[in-house]
Amino acid sequence: MSKQIFQLLKVVLSIGLAIVLLFFVFKNVSWAAFWNQAKSVDYTWVVLSILLSIVAYMARAYRWNILLEPLGYQLRTQRTTLAVLIGYLANLALPRLGEITRCGVLNRNDQVPMSVGLGSVVTERLVDFLTLLLLIAISLIIESDRLIGFLTKAYSDLHIPVYVLFILVGLGLAGAVGMYIIYRISLKSEGKIATLIQGFISGILSLKNIQRPVGFLVSTLVLWVVYYLMSYIIIFSLPETSHLGIGVGFMLLVTGGIALSLPVQSGFGTYHGMISGMLLLYGVNEASGLFLATLLHTSQIVAVAIFGSVALVISAFIRKKAKRSQTI
Repeated sequence: MSKQIFQLLKVVLSIGLAIVLLFFVFKNVSWAAFWNQAKSVDYTWVVLSILLSIVAYMARAYRWNILLEPLGYQLRTQRTTLAVLIGYLANLALPRLGEITRCGVLNRNDQVPMSVGLGSVVTERLVDFLTLLLLIAISLIIESDRLIGFLTKAYSDLHIPVYVLFILVGLGLAGAVGMYIIYRISLKSEGKIATLIQGFISGILSLKNIQRPVGFLVSTLVLWVVYYLMSYIIIFSLPETSHLGIGVGFMLLVTGGIALSLPVQSGFGTYHGMISGMLLLYGVNEASGLFLATLLHTSQIVAVAIFGSVALVISAFIRKKAKRSQTI
């Protein structure tokens, strides 16, 4: 019961924080002006961004397949794409539910153990984190003055002692050592828990055994290039932002990535506030910046809702077909 209460508190806290942030971000908005701006949008670019998102989902699914191959699972990209889409859809309902959900879908449809799936997802997220760090470095080169100014302004009130950074690094190293010790113990153990631990660790370590490293790198590149394009092309839908150059695309990608990684339900509030704040550095007024942030965020939500719902229906048919074949 205590675990259920803890999970419920996490959900309530995440959603409550999103509501509070949205309130503060939008409290000074003139909704009449907001609506008038919506009428001036060239939605061709928004629709194109939504259609592009399916390429990103398929690239992520293809890359996931490459991680699962050395673990003995040869899956079609169509099947893993369904799982990825349903996972994104689940994230709209509850925070951080998507990773578990997509592994559950793959377990039901293709008999991939949950422990193995979750381990491979952890590896995938680690790769995405490192990619985001690389993009931040690129942004520092392309838009160094603006990025430093943005970070300084956003976090000028924070005073983090140096010893806190050492503690965080120490905790990370201790966690890695702890996982290794648990893995070694599980190899000598038997039973359901040992099997789960071994499957999870095997999933995490799948990166070093991938059979198609070029395919992994290319799919990662395609994934992030499409993410970049999905954000960048929408700036052409507004007269106030259509003049912005390719540098702002990197800033949108990096800032949005950071905002979506924070423990707030689907980035509500954090995404809007950080994107609109970043756009101030490019001379975009607060109202237009907030509207563009809303347009970007809403387009992603719509894409997930549409494609995720379709994937959910298709997955249901797959399960029904599998049950029929088992009864025959």
